[in-house]
Amino acid sequence: MGLIKKFITGFLILIVLGIVSVFGMNYYYTHAYTQVPVEVKSESVTGDVFYLSHVLDPGKYMIKAGGEGIVDKITILDENGNVITESDTNNLLYSSSNPFQVRIDYKATTSGQYTVKVEIYKLVKK
Repeated sequence: MGLIKKFITGFLILIVLGIVSVFGMNYYYTHAYTQVPVEVKSESVTGDVFYLSHVLDPGKYMIKAGGEGIVDKITILDENGNVITESDTNNLLYSSSNPFQVRIDYKATTSGQYTVKVEIYKLVKK
């Protein structure tokens, strides 16, 4: 019984450390770096749409997707359009040593016309 308690306790400690590290990284990047706008756009659209950025230079970026539409996913593509990674969140910190593109997929709302918002910031050390 003692061994099971140690495994459960260790597992819970790992989960807590993981959560703390994610929030710690987010805090670090938002406070130790200046956000330089690369693309900040807002537009009214209808139906399912996607946004595709131009090819971004290597570096650290904060990508935010929002608006009234439902953000389906944020996809990071290489220069040739091949998928590097996908995220189901509205915000993404991404760092790369190679040029890349950002694709954000939006799902239509039931009201017809809705607003989508894209914010891409380059993170520059303060």
